[in-house]
Amino acid sequence: MMKNFIRAILLLLIIAIGVLAWVFIPSHETMGSKTLEEALNDNYTLIGHRIHSTDPDAGNMFGYFVVSKGQNTEDLEPFLVTSDQFIRMEKTGENTLALTVNGRIYRYHNDLWVQKPDGTLQHWLVSANASYVR
Repeated sequence: MMKNFIRAILLLLIIAIGVLAWVFIPSHETMGSKTLEEALNDNYTLIGHRIHSTDPDAGNMFGYFVVSKGQNTEDLEPFLVTSDQFIRMEKTGENTLALTVNGRIYRYHNDLWVQKPDGTLQHWLVSANASYVR
């Protein structure tokens, strides 16, 4: 009788730990494979990566970066995170881009400071035409 009581208490404890872990452990994201690499000019590139998330409601996500030639995206935050793998980009000026996004936008920053290889920063402005198509 005592053994069954201890088993029941241990089972309840395991269930409680599982529920608390599910509630309090935050979801996190990791960069996946590269999906896009398009030259903007001689010195800058638009790079897209698949983002893998532990959030079950996130679905497919893709992150986009503007980087200088030779720079990697490991320590950078994407300026655009969207469900659209096939964004369209048009260079509209010296340091300006116009994007067309047909998907859900999770995060978007339109005022970018991109580090050059010599350590100085270059200002980029990004405008977006967005429509959510399921």
